[in-house]
Amino acid sequence: MERPSARTTYTFGEFRLDPVKRLLWRGAEPVPLLPKAMDMLLVLLTERGRVLEKDELLSRIWPDTIVEEANLSVTMSALRKALGESAQEHRSIVTIPRRGYQFVGEVSQNP
Repeated sequence: MERPSARTTYTFGEFRLDPVKRLLWRGAEPVPLLPKAMDMLLVLLTERGRVLEKDELLSRIWPDTIVEEANLSVTMSALRKALGESAQEHRSIVTIPRRGYQFVGEVSQNP
């Protein structure tokens, strides 16, 4: 996975992400996130607006590892839960049926 600049942060909705420190905050509160969910969020943010195919996500989040598509679903579920999204409401990350996922939320990237 591409290494972000030491000063880069992403802001979306009420969240702020420091990709170097691998920390996510909702306002002033830290949001616990499992390592693979953090990897997934970073990929989705850096490729925001683009539909990421399931195979591409699997290879970028689990490089050189054989994993099943179920791992992707479980990780996405954990990420959505951390972002406060319900099964019925996907504000930031949408599922593209039979293809993959897309980050559709407004994102600002601070150098």
